[in-house]
Amino acid sequence: MGYKTYHELENDATGETAERLKARIESEEELARAIGEDHEWAKWYDHDRDMLALSKEFPDVTFILSGEGEESPDFWKTKYKDGKSFTAYGEIVYPVFGTLH
Repeated sequence: MGYKTYHELENDATGETAERLKARIESEEELARAIGEDHEWAKWYDHDRDMLALSKEFPDVTFILSGEGEESPDFWKTKYKDGKSFTAYGEIVYPVFGTLH
């Protein structure tokens, strides 16, 4: 069965670099399915390995990969740049109750 995640990729590539990046993503079925223009919920278990490699291939581009898993609360964002990464996990915080009326 497997666990699916909805991925969304942001990057700051421009011009020719953006075109090369788009072609690179479209050239691999797993990448295209997970983060291409028509991306969908996907089983992309190696996303960290793949994104680290992509960030090494495009060292001047900053990538931010967001993920939302099938089960709540499973959401995170990872920033990639030149083969390095940092992941931040989302958290749900409820505000303090106000005065009852």
